[in-house]
Amino acid sequence: MHQGMIETRISAGCLLFMHRDCTETQKSDIADCVLYTQLAATKKHERFAATPAWNETWLAAFTRFGGVLKAHEAISCPALELGPGSVWAWMKIRLPLFMPSDMVFEGESAAWRALSSHPAQPAFDLLAAQVLEPMTTAIPGEIRIEQKVAMQIAFLDENAALSVVLVTFTHRLPLKNDFLFEPLLPADIIGNVELRFYSLRLMDLVYSPFRQKISQALEDRRPHLVSALEGAEA
Repeated sequence: MHQGMIETRISAGCLLFMHRDCTETQKSDIADCVLYTQLAATKKHERFAATPAWNETWLAAFTRFGGVLKAHEAISCPALELGPGSVWAWMKIRLPLFMPSDMVFEGESAAWRALSSHPAQPAFDLLAAQVLEPMTTAIPGEIRIEQKVAMQIAFLDENAALSVVLVTFTHRLPLKNDFLFEPLLPADIIGNVELRFYSLRLMDLVYSPFRQKISQALEDRRPHLVSALEGAEA
């Protein structure tokens, strides 16, 4: 188990867990690359209206900066097949063998500790603002109730391997900031639940020439888009 051995933060629309045995350079590189590639994808595609294109652009950007895709799996299924449960429960039900199951379980525990001890912390507001579709419409007077979720959950293990899950679904009613642990009923899900799993490794020889440029580009963005999850440590 990785209890007490992971650092937890919100990075824009990604809930990121990083093993403390990784070097500071490895953690810094992954944190910057995770944030930068999200911003690159959002610059080209709207995260909610064009989620598949957004995801493909994110993956292409990650590859461009030295990410090597080791394995991947895409799942699209009715919520009825997953049954009632939280985002975490759905993810664990369909977790591929190449995903680090021990880190996934510890990540869930860490996020739950943070929510239980500091439910009103800004980090959860940041995550919700990034991954929950804004409740606005382009047509004046039109009322839209359903809300789309498009988020990443990522795990950097002790060997510096990165595993990423893209979770996408549409809920019939607006969700709250604690939606990660909210019991979700299949009848409240519109369409299918999409789960995309990726196993990646960031190659230092490829990424190092980009390191300084990316870090500098993010200097003004980190204070607004990155936040440690308070209370996540055991």
